[in-house]
Amino acid sequence: MDYKSHGQEAISQGVPLHSTTSQRVEEQDPVVIIEEKIIHPNGETSIRKYSKGKLLGKGGFAKCYEFVNLDTKKTLAAKVIHKSSLSKSRAKQKLLSEIKIHKSLNHPNIVKFEHVFEDSDSVYILLEICSNQTLNELIKKRKKLHELEVQCYVVQIINALKYLREVRVIHRDLKLGNLFLNDKMELKVADFGLAARLEFDGEKRRTVCGTPNYIAPEVLDGKIGHSYEVDIWSLGVIIYTLIIGRPPYETPDVKTTYKKIKTNNYSFPENAQISDPARNLITRILNLDPAQRPSLEDILNHPFISYGGVIPKTLPISSLNIPLPASYISQYTSQSRSTSNLSSQVLSDKLNLMNTDKVYNSSQEENLMKEPSSKTLQGQFNKVGTFNSTSNPNNQAMIATTNDVKYDSTKQFASGDRMLETGLAATSSLRTPRADVWVVSWVDYSSKYGLGYILSNGCAGVFFNDSTKAVFEPNGRYFEYIEKRTSEKTEEAKTYTMTNYPKELHKKAVLLQHFKSYLEGENAQKKKIYPDLDEESKRLGMVYVRKWLKTKHAVMFRLTNKIVQVKFTDKTEIILSSEHKIVVYTNKKGERSEYPLATAMDDANHEMAKRLKYTKDILTNMLNVNQKDREPNKEDNE
Repeated sequence: MDYKSHGQEAISQGVPLHSTTSQRVEEQDPVVIIEEKIIHPNGETSIRKYSKGKLLGKGGFAKCYEFVNLDTKKTLAAKVIHKSSLSKSRAKQKLLSEIKIHKSLNHPNIVKFEHVFEDSDSVYILLEICSNQTLNELIKKRKKLHELEVQCYVVQIINALKYLREVRVIHRDLKLGNLFLNDKMELKVADFGLAARLEFDGEKRRTVCGTPNYIAPEVLDGKIGHSYEVDIWSLGVIIYTLIIGRPPYETPDVKTTYKKIKTNNYSFPENAQISDPARNLITRILNLDPAQRPSLEDILNHPFISYGGVIPKTLPISSLNIPLPASYISQYTSQSRSTSNLSSQVLSDKLNLMNTDKVYNSSQEENLMKEPSSKTLQGQFNKVGTFNSTSNPNNQAMIATTNDVKYDSTKQFASGDRMLETGLAATSSLRTPRADVWVVSWVDYSSKYGLGYILSNGCAGVFFNDSTKAVFEPNGRYFEYIEKRTSEKTEEAKTYTMTNYPKELHKKAVLLQHFKSYLEGENAQKKKIYPDLDEESKRLGMVYVRKWLKTKHAVMFRLTNKIVQVKFTDKTEIILSSEHKIVVYTNKKGERSEYPLATAMDDANHEMAKRLKYTKDILTNMLNVNQKDREPNKEDNE
């Protein structure tokens, strides 16, 4: 490519204003000096010398070397393209387009374009050097990364992509080998050889280009055209690859890889260490329909990224060779990962993901999770100051737990001269297993779907806004679904496995899984602490929340094992067992005491008595409303 003879064309394509020639001088030592002869507009000439160093990498049509400007001592990366590879006009135009686009970009997460010149043999594109190589080299050393690392890199990639979107540029070749790390461990997007700049919103490109493992299906199709969404697809492949250790569609044969991409044929390894949010995000991104993929903002707001904690801006340089130490990871995750400390927006974003799943497109399921009507539990108890879910102004989930008291059936709590087995302890021979179950943690998302909760026996359940219920057994292999009780029929629980249930329950089954996953958190070990349900529990049916309500001062749960549990906003708690005729009270310090139900109101513990009276007042209102809503002579047998 002769910039001298094509001066006007070169200028219009973003080549430096001065025409250039250079001379290669071999010294006696192995150092190669590249001379750039610069002809200035006034006719004067000057020489700029570069020392050509080690090979940094190579691609199909170019090699990248370390260059040092001998005048400024600045180290650069030089992309060297031999002119023999530019014999075809299309190749020349492609290079000119790369130069023009890359030269116009200026962003902290994009490799900086420094300069371009040529000699009789080659074209030299000088770029910001990234001394810590690419994520491709990183994954070869480390095999796979911790999700905190992936989050850190993904945020930086998205920052670059948001900028590219603003300037109408599609990268079209995002892959690990084009993501560089500089000496500060900042991520830089590089190689704009396949990039395209759109002239207007909605414009589509149809060139089939990219790297096999990362190409979006619409690029392979070629007929429908593609746009910015191809970079989002590639980002999904990158996330999968960094977590799993290999690309999702990788095969030894390119044609087979393309076939897998076109049919979206990939899976997560059975023993893969991947969190539910990461799995969900990848699944959403790797969607054959570009319009159904999340936007960049959606990804930033996804629970995998926006989990309520802090993501480091950069990672320690040691992570290039060894995994992050647990002490480093814990400072970013230990506080933010617990249910009680997560921001309310996190679950809102995660559950909103369900709206994009194809299964929710039917009109029947569209209306399934509508806002609760005035006849639902939340709407009925406004008289006593209860929470009305339709009045939530921010449409956010409200999160609460009882985890400030540690439940452990093998330990005891001391309160003055009293000793009480944990809660209504399952180890007590005087109590049936069904009576020894209470709510451990919960999340109020009734503004959208309902209330999710975890019980002390490991079961997870949801009280849906339409007053139906569902509850998982501890290990998540099967669940019970309970239809809404009407004047014609009582509640009836039907048991299904997670692989075999009625089609109309699909959305609720998925929501149940997401509530369970969210409340259990990312600690996989936590899911293993619960034993299988005993035969008596299976025969009698799983315990679940039959009713619940939220007041200004507390949230109340009424369980099917005849437990009423009230968790107050000041962290005190009342648990009533009508079957065992006891009251369990937890004070602000987390100390628990047990009282006989018959005399508890008269006990000298005035704080407990006051809260017990509040509880009974609410129960009275609850029963009164139930009686009004039922047919005459119908008894409340709950």
